[in-house]
Amino acid sequence: MEMNRAGLILLKISQRRRELFRTPHADVRVALLVAALIFWLDLFVRFSAYQSLFKLLPLVGYIKFYGALLMAFLQSAAVLFVIVQFPKIVRIPVILVAVLIVLVQMSYFLAQGRYMTSIDLFNALTVGRDQVEGAIASFFDPVVSLYAVPYLFFLFVLLAVPYKFHPRKHLATIPMVALFLVVSNYVFFVKLQEKYFHLNPLASFIRAAFYCQFRSMLEYHGPRDELPEVQATERPKDSIIYIIDESIRGSQLSLNGYFRPTTPFLQALAAEGRLKNLGICVAASTYSYITNAYLISGHNEFPDKNFRTAKNPTIFDYAKKMGYKTVFIDVNESYLTIQTQRSTVKSIRSVDQWMTVRSFKERRIDIDTEKDMAVVRFISDRLNEAGGYFMVVIKKGLHFHYRTRYPDDPAYRLWKPVMELSEAIDPSPAGREKLVNTYDNGLRFVVDEFFQVLTSNTKNQNYVVLYTSDHGQTLSEQGQIYTHAKPDKVIADVPEFFVIGQRYVKQRLISSIPNGIMVSHLNNFATLLDLMEVPNALRVRFYEKSIFALTSEDNQVRYFLDGSLYGLGGNYEVIGIPTPPDEGWGFSHFVAKSAPAR
Repeated sequence: MEMNRAGLILLKISQRRRELFRTPHADVRVALLVAALIFWLDLFVRFSAYQSLFKLLPLVGYIKFYGALLMAFLQSAAVLFVIVQFPKIVRIPVILVAVLIVLVQMSYFLAQGRYMTSIDLFNALTVGRDQVEGAIASFFDPVVSLYAVPYLFFLFVLLAVPYKFHPRKHLATIPMVALFLVVSNYVFFVKLQEKYFHLNPLASFIRAAFYCQFRSMLEYHGPRDELPEVQATERPKDSIIYIIDESIRGSQLSLNGYFRPTTPFLQALAAEGRLKNLGICVAASTYSYITNAYLISGHNEFPDKNFRTAKNPTIFDYAKKMGYKTVFIDVNESYLTIQTQRSTVKSIRSVDQWMTVRSFKERRIDIDTEKDMAVVRFISDRLNEAGGYFMVVIKKGLHFHYRTRYPDDPAYRLWKPVMELSEAIDPSPAGREKLVNTYDNGLRFVVDEFFQVLTSNTKNQNYVVLYTSDHGQTLSEQGQIYTHAKPDKVIADVPEFFVIGQRYVKQRLISSIPNGIMVSHLNNFATLLDLMEVPNALRVRFYEKSIFALTSEDNQVRYFLDGSLYGLGGNYEVIGIPTPPDEGWGFSHFVAKSAPAR
């Protein structure tokens, strides 16, 4: 009797399953069913994210909140519906790609507490391969494979829907569904911040892709403003080198009081009077692309809603007007390089020599192996040829994975144990010790040894270097397994100092900088203009004060930007570093049982 009852139940289930997959609107029903299953799975996996989402309810109101919730759910169903419209042979690779996206999204969530945003996607598409590999190594956790299994199971349900081509249906419904995805995502883009209403990792990724396109369409793509017609009578004798490093945390340098000797050579230069240290500077942003946009253009408002970073004359335009021979060395594929590669407008103008990774390789210089050491030798060679150079140098620096940034030689393992290339960031005490040891070893090479080579190889001593970094690093002090690109204040902690040639003609100007001033990246542009002696009549924009004009009363709050450069989509945050700063900011006191430095 019981066997017969069980058989009847199974028979009914089988009939219902056949009805579900064989009805005229099976594609719609299955898409809605799978979207619902994924929603409940996502709710279970990211319950804390949904709790935070519901805190938004009293702020936006019931109608807007539940309308957005419904729209996000329908977006998920629409994506699945489109997949079902293809033959099964096409659905299988699409589903496998979808599972790969789920793995990426869940890795992002475990590392950063959110799915990928359009800014993350933009960075992934525009930075170098080594940076992408480093980012993956920093936060990828094999445990996400466990999360992907149920997604894979639910997505394979889509294969059960039989395929039959209906010309009218396909020609009508697919464009309508695609239009719905475009319009609904644009409504989200205009009305809501990007971090809200993510119910599905796949649909969320597609939203990020749409946001990238919307941002690109709304951005400024025209030429930069021109400077007044002024012609220098002769080429200057001095050279100015503006070095923007990668991922260097200012409080990690012994030059700034860190307990390990990470920068002994720089400290020796300071003792000789050849280095003017400006302490901990506040970076313009937690993203390389955005920081470089501000440093190159001199813009001073967060976010850049008027596209001034894309419209302002660059620092090269001023240098060219003042008679300098301009050189742009970018081995990190930064803002200006990306902007030029993406646009038909020549963003890199007023540049006499533009050196990229490809340029070094064409000269048969092994930039992949030598990295910043190849760059520093190139700088010295140019300075030794003649004076009158203005250079902007975007270094490879110390982007994660830190172990790849200095030679694989025991002589460079000053602090042990270190992370190996196969290791991801581990926030446990033992893991953090390895992380910090590896980073500190890297600093000795990419910062301290870099300047040792520069000063010893450069014979023409009529030069000045203004040095900083695009952003700092978290180093997992609060358990983070991300290194930057989040609003953590420690990521805005970067170094800033001058290195002065022994016969630099404006040494007194550097020496006149008072102690106790607070420096921001926004002060650098006018500082470079002062070093070039650019007259006020030529300065077409209002720039922040030069470092030479700062007093202890300036920059009582120094701001930085996290998120969208132009503020599009509302995905940004402006954060201030007060004076005195929050406890712990600008300091790095790591307790580690490691081998002493040699």
